[in-house]
Amino acid sequence: MCNYDRLPRVPSTADLNDVRPEDNELWTKDHGATTQKLLACPYNGGAMSVTLVASALLTSCIVTLFSLYFPFWLAPQAAKKTYNLAFYQYNQDALHHFDTTAWTYGTDYGLATVMVYFSYKLYRQIQRQQPSTAPSRFCQHSWGLLLGYAASTTAGAVAHQYYATRQDRNTWHFRLLWTICVGTVTYASAPMGSIASEMARQFQPHMTTSTLLTRYVIPETFWKVFGIVTTAVCAFGWFSYQRPACDIFIAGITQFPSSFYVIAAIFQIGRDPAVAAFVTPTMQWMGMLAFIGNAPLLPLYPLLVQYTDWSLANVNTFLHTWLFVTWSMQAMTVINMEKAMADLQHRPPMAVPQKIKDA
Repeated sequence: MCNYDRLPRVPSTADLNDVRPEDNELWTKDHGATTQKLLACPYNGGAMSVTLVASALLTSCIVTLFSLYFPFWLAPQAAKKTYNLAFYQYNQDALHHFDTTAWTYGTDYGLATVMVYFSYKLYRQIQRQQPSTAPSRFCQHSWGLLLGYAASTTAGAVAHQYYATRQDRNTWHFRLLWTICVGTVTYASAPMGSIASEMARQFQPHMTTSTLLTRYVIPETFWKVFGIVTTAVCAFGWFSYQRPACDIFIAGITQFPSSFYVIAAIFQIGRDPAVAAFVTPTMQWMGMLAFIGNAPLLPLYPLLVQYTDWSLANVNTFLHTWLFVTWSMQAMTVINMEKAMADLQHRPPMAVPQKIKDA
């Protein structure tokens, strides 16, 4: 992690009121190197990379084990009837359930379309703001998250539409397709955590308060390694169950470190008075709700399939509708945050503006 303690102090309100516009121009010119060091800080240090990779490996192992057991702690009886490991070998008719109706794959296609739309909306917003510059790291991570959702639901839709029998689902191409569907969910931790890291890094120079989240930023390397390891576990079949839909929920549990990191970053940024005009309370609370909103589905899924008379089509339609709401809120959050960061670029970082004494 990067320690920002040695960077210039945050000015007081009196300091800011005493600074003229031309002073900020001089500050920007004279302290540009400091700003660049601030924004690039998490990428420095070869020795740190080894520690980061080791930390990410350890964290991913712990989170994987936690994800495999967590459903059995929430609803033990329902989970025992629902979560039965398969390792992509669907050989138990009594336990294998997979919906192939239009309600399931139709809503999957709908979700994919919505995520592509939001990705395009983010692209158009960037083009209007800075048509001649390359997309920021924040935008790249946001696209990775949204297009990952689109890829997951597209692969799921194809699987539900064209693999109608258990024999069809015991083929290598179904395994490949379903690994894409589930693996994009496990890897979503990488862009999601990186979004939070980039928010903390970009907002920190403009904030008047200092917190652990803004002083110590988790580098993207950690999140990438974490996402790769959990996705590898998925590819090897450790998240594969006789009900293939269960795979998605286990994969979703692995997102909790990155989800909480995003929520904490949005909370801390939204509380800072210096950026309150750019990150409104509505944006703040919508963002936090969006990234925690899927948590209730974890205990709800086994309860729905075991203790209600809903068909799988009804259950899947309900779940996809829920995802439509939370994922759309996530998309609107990253779009709003990107705009806030772009607007903040017109204001010099609040570090050490120097007042020029009158002659």
